[in-house]
Amino acid sequence: MDPIKELLHLYADAVCRQDVDQWINTWSMSGVWDLGHGEPVSGKESLKPFWLSSMSRFETVVHTYSTNIADLDADSGTGSGRAYVTEWLKPKEGDSLVLHGFYDDSYVFEEGSWLFSKRLLNRIYMGKADFSS
Repeated sequence: MDPIKELLHLYADAVCRQDVDQWINTWSMSGVWDLGHGEPVSGKESLKPFWLSSMSRFETVVHTYSTNIADLDADSGTGSGRAYVTEWLKPKEGDSLVLHGFYDDSYVFEEGSWLFSKRLLNRIYMGKADFSS
């Protein structure tokens, strides 16, 4: 399997199952998660509690990728890519939402695997699934 497709699969699977350990293992030690609003979160020690807090607001999250591209440089152990994402979000309170967007990703080969070194979320749409908001 393509190593980036596998990485994306592990990330999406962890989000859907709300498995923080699997999710954090998709990140490099100094990984940066930028949701496109607010301050980016850096490093596994900060990423884990931030993700747990974010996920605690949702009863269900379905995270899927429709397509991705990636360019990896095995010699330098770095790469970049883009992954188009859709999330269906059922909050513990309030109406369900859908998010359509894409991640601009940076990758690093660390500890024998390709991992995210940075993810920047670019939202195309977030609101009701029928696009009425």
